[in-house]
Amino acid sequence: MEKPVKKSNKLPYFVILVFILLVGSILIPFILVNANQTGSCLHHLEEDNGILWVIGRSFGFTTFIWFIISTLFGITTKKLAQSFNSYKNARDLHCLNAAITIVVFLIHIGTLLGSEPWGDLIFNGEYNHIPYPLFLTKLLTGVLFGIIMVSVTGSAFYFRDMNKMKRFGYKRFIKLHYVMLSLSVILGIHIFLINTEILIIFWG
Repeated sequence: MEKPVKKSNKLPYFVILVFILLVGSILIPFILVNANQTGSCLHHLEEDNGILWVIGRSFGFTTFIWFIISTLFGITTKKLAQSFNSYKNARDLHCLNAAITIVVFLIHIGTLLGSEPWGDLIFNGEYNHIPYPLFLTKLLTGVLFGIIMVSVTGSAFYFRDMNKMKRFGYKRFIKLHYVMLSLSVILGIHIFLINTEILIIFWG
């Protein structure tokens, strides 16, 4: 009698894929954002912390990319578990994606807070860079969705414990992600207001 063929564990390949995606999601936005520094905004780059503006903006796009990647991996956890022969491995992969999403988001926030001109906008009130209502809207939408994203994404670590997941309910956990996706309209507004970067270029 032939023994059943055991499926190969594809987890290592997915980890390699995650690493490739991470490198690409950092380098490509940085190259594109850095190449887009034109006009009067060049004087910001002459400051010691001017490069932080480029890094912060590029990591904003990196965060958006990993928000999508982490969500897709989370929704397909059950299917991935079949490929990995382990539900635990699938959850661990989702936690890895969640961790990357949170880390790149924190880098996005940290570098912008220390950058020129956003540091001056936030801490010194130099609103000559940009109309205040647009600045405030961009800031609040980013902060609000960031809190939602980190809360839901970070819950992957809490519910890594299957007992906690069972008590909460897997379907309810998935619905929580769908609620986050529906609230991504807030993120859409934040991204749409990327045009405020253009205003910074030509405003001051």
